[in-house]
Amino acid sequence: MSRFQAVPYDDQSEINLSPMLDVVFIMLIFFIVVASFVREDGLPITLPAGLEIPPDPVASINVSVKTASVFSVNGRSMTGSSVRPYVQALYAENPDASFGVLLGTGSKVKDAVVAIEAGRAIGLAVVPVMREE
Repeated sequence: MSRFQAVPYDDQSEINLSPMLDVVFIMLIFFIVVASFVREDGLPITLPAGLEIPPDPVASINVSVKTASVFSVNGRSMTGSSVRPYVQALYAENPDASFGVLLGTGSKVKDAVVAIEAGRAIGLAVVPVMREE
């Protein structure tokens, strides 16, 4: 009789990874908590006198449909045929700008479609639409 017996592969023991995962999660929580309390101070910068700071690009593109076929893009009134090219030009200047459509009480469905298609023209799959009350 042999002192050592062959152990089938299925009966061999495996390494338990649970304690290692516990330690990793504790370290992750520790680093998240520590990172949120780190305060980074910047250096003071003095700009030369007379230097003009360029205006910020448009942060958002808002298309309002006030009444039947009366459009307004960021406060500028225009016709329905001008909305899409103007929105595309604003978006080309600032690709990070948000987009939204505001429908007035007297707006028509065809005008809403014009505004939504302007959002689709700049690459949005979902166009946010709000109704004015």
